[in-house]
Amino acid sequence: MRILSNEDVELLLTMPECIDVMATMYADYANGQALLVPRIDNLSPSTEPDAYYAFKQMGGAWPRRRVQALRINSDIVTHPLVGGKMRRVKQPKANGRWVGLVMIFSSETGALIGIFPDGVMQRMRVGAANGIALKLLARDDARTLAIIGSGWQAGGQLMAALVARPFERVRIFSPNAEHRNAFAAEAQARHPGVAIRAVDNAEECVTGADVIMAATSSVERVLDPAWLKPGMHLSCIKSQEVDQTLLDGCDRIVVHVAAQAKQYDNVMAGTPNVTAEHKTGWWNAPGNRFDEYPDLAQLVAGKTPGHGKRGEISCFINNVGAGLQFAAVGALILDKAAAAGLGHELPDEWFSETVHP
Repeated sequence: MRILSNEDVELLLTMPECIDVMATMYADYANGQALLVPRIDNLSPSTEPDAYYAFKQMGGAWPRRRVQALRINSDIVTHPLVGGKMRRVKQPKANGRWVGLVMIFSSETGALIGIFPDGVMQRMRVGAANGIALKLLARDDARTLAIIGSGWQAGGQLMAALVARPFERVRIFSPNAEHRNAFAAEAQARHPGVAIRAVDNAEECVTGADVIMAATSSVERVLDPAWLKPGMHLSCIKSQEVDQTLLDGCDRIVVHVAAQAKQYDNVMAGTPNVTAEHKTGWWNAPGNRFDEYPDLAQLVAGKTPGHGKRGEISCFINNVGAGLQFAAVGALILDKAAAAGLGHELPDEWFSETVHP
């Protein structure tokens, strides 16, 4: 059984590889050759007066690689207002750190074969999903990218976008000037062949953009319907970043997971700061029609068309995560770790038993 760190995962995993393995996985899922386990969030009171405890779990089986994944997160969550919009913020209460783990099991033997943190892999798999959608939905000649957001997830979106299209210009906006300037400077150093800069407002960011990617922690809409222009592609990393008014102005819409057994929120009585979305499912805000749209697996498998007429507006909604992503990318990471000799190997008997229920 191999244990890896986020640093190991970052050394091993590249965005092109992540996109490739996930595209294969989505095609298998569309053809009934993979299984995902719905996300479940258990919410209960915390000792912090304005926070709650959230335990998240999701998973998936990928027979092609003979693996099953389980991803779990144990979080203390708050909902502060930032720039006038409500955010969902996880507090690093575990000795200044966060708790998120991925476990990979062999579906041949049942054995636990790998454990690693979910942080680096999380943004890579979210970025890869949106990158795959961009590759299949955006115009081939898209060269100007706008990113709304400057946090951890925004970095993954930029990496994936640059794999999907040869963007020449990237503009970054977020409400925190220090954050957006630092993000743009770091991104420019990583991608010297692309002109990357931070701007002072959202309108300047999106004006003239061929693609707009939202990557924020907001639980309110951040993509404005007034920004829609013919031939544009938009994407988000969570459903709250868009609303039905914006979607009604789009010609082609694809969601990440459509027909999935829905995510579940189990909310204990007395849990503070439970948002309205938790009552119906935060991924399923009232008024949306996500069930009417095809999903990414169908798009990858060719069961729904990609980019059509030149002037059409397309949108990809990463409405809810899929635990199956962790099976696909996790198997790749473990293969590469074994070949490189990275990580720590622990005795299998520490994670198995001689009796069973």
